[in-house]
Amino acid sequence: MKRIYTYMCLLLLSVLSFAVAGCDDDDDDNIAKDLIELIVNKPVIRIGQNEETKVNIVVGNGNYSVRSFNTAIATATVSGEVVTVRSGSQNGATTVEVMDGEGVVANISVNVGVFELEVNESQVTLEVGDEKQLIVSMGNFSSNDELSYTVGDETIVGMVNTDVFRPFYTLTGLKSGHTMVTFTDHKGKQATVQVTVNPISIDVSNLTPRVGVNNRVMITVEKGNGGYSLTAEDDEIVGVQQVDDTRFNLIGKKAGVTTVVVKDQADQELSLTVTVVLADRVANLGSSNYFHVPFTYNGVADESLKSVSTITFEARFNIESLNGSGDARINTVMGIEKNFLLRVDVHKGDSDTESRYLQLAADDKGKIRYEGSTKIETNKWYDVAVVLDDSKSGSDRIALYVNGVKETLQYTSGTPDDLKNINLTSNFYIGQSDSKRRLNGAISYARIWTKALTEQQIADQSGKILNEEAEGMIANWLFNNGNGNIKTFVSLADKSFEAEAASVVSTWKADPILTVE
Repeated sequence: MKRIYTYMCLLLLSVLSFAVAGCDDDDDDNIAKDLIELIVNKPVIRIGQNEETKVNIVVGNGNYSVRSFNTAIATATVSGEVVTVRSGSQNGATTVEVMDGEGVVANISVNVGVFELEVNESQVTLEVGDEKQLIVSMGNFSSNDELSYTVGDETIVGMVNTDVFRPFYTLTGLKSGHTMVTFTDHKGKQATVQVTVNPISIDVSNLTPRVGVNNRVMITVEKGNGGYSLTAEDDEIVGVQQVDDTRFNLIGKKAGVTTVVVKDQADQELSLTVTVVLADRVANLGSSNYFHVPFTYNGVADESLKSVSTITFEARFNIESLNGSGDARINTVMGIEKNFLLRVDVHKGDSDTESRYLQLAADDKGKIRYEGSTKIETNKWYDVAVVLDDSKSGSDRIALYVNGVKETLQYTSGTPDDLKNINLTSNFYIGQSDSKRRLNGAISYARIWTKALTEQQIADQSGKILNEEAEGMIANWLFNNGNGNIKTFVSLADKSFEAEAASVVSTWKADPILTVE
């Protein structure tokens, strides 16, 4: 019975111990708290024999203690948030451990002796504007204030300390040249870094441009030292036209391949391989692609195009499929939605929703709307034009043309005398309007004039490629730029306005007016 009693007592004690332990765990959960990292201001110190240095505890959980792993090399004491490290008469390395009342630890690496000053790089080469990090990895210092530096020529390279506690420095190339950076510690040890700053390497928007004969492609210098020039090795194949300080047009003259050399004022050079082709195909936008034209020059919207009251649009297109019904039935040629838009649509109020006609829509209420008389069919090329002549009044202010022939206006409404002050810099598109109503086909050229072309002028140049600049022509895009994968087409007119495709043009359609010589 005694043995049974003893066993029962032991079992009861075990149960009670488990219960108590469970209560202790619950209490620990109730008082759990987030601990912060223990940080000191000198994680690495370097001192001579029989010297002393102070290390500050920057942040921690309080109640600090310290110990040295090798007291023959260094000892440590702590008072409040200041750790005092004292070296002995023996060179070497050890670690001083700092622990707070919560058990969080930070280590101080202690090096005793006299050390040569070392930097991670002894020679640095960089370009103007580039940066390089230097780290002083050895020497006789425990903080940045025990380390100094000098830059031989501060016009060539700049340098700043990038870390409060550590000897991390950032070099920045300022101009081309050579100089030297010298670091000195508090024991007079020095380390030098030879620095060479080279001119910026030239980089351009396209290293292998492709352009059609009698067309242009723009090259932008994206990086370099200014003062750029472009020279063609064979100027019979490609010509060069400077647009501004960083942009140049390459003009296709005859089919072939040549090299164009880009050079800057620092004598940096870059060679481009330019291919000029006889193009017989034009951009096929399909139902998803289109062009946006902001009419900016040197990044600024052209003020002269913010209020235009006399204007001519010309375009050549081929519709592959007539768009659906309702608002979606419109195939857009070019212009500004709710302002001045050339498009293909059904006759307003006509029960025949299958036949489509050239149309000018000129305001947001449909009050100014003019419709042509020629039925526009699929898979046929059409040369169309619209003229707004501010010198005339009433219906005479507006004229529509299809294939060089003036249209009989089938429907007119509104007050055309109020149609003026067209802002071409506001949401001008080719091949779409209102974020939809895509052309759904191919486009060969688009031209804009800030003058009213006469009926004879329209007839004479309908369906013809114009390669020369002409008075009043402010934009002339040929969408046959080498039949490559192209996103930007440059106007052949004076200011080189760019038509930017929503996506790269990767499909092309044959156009019979592009003949191969």
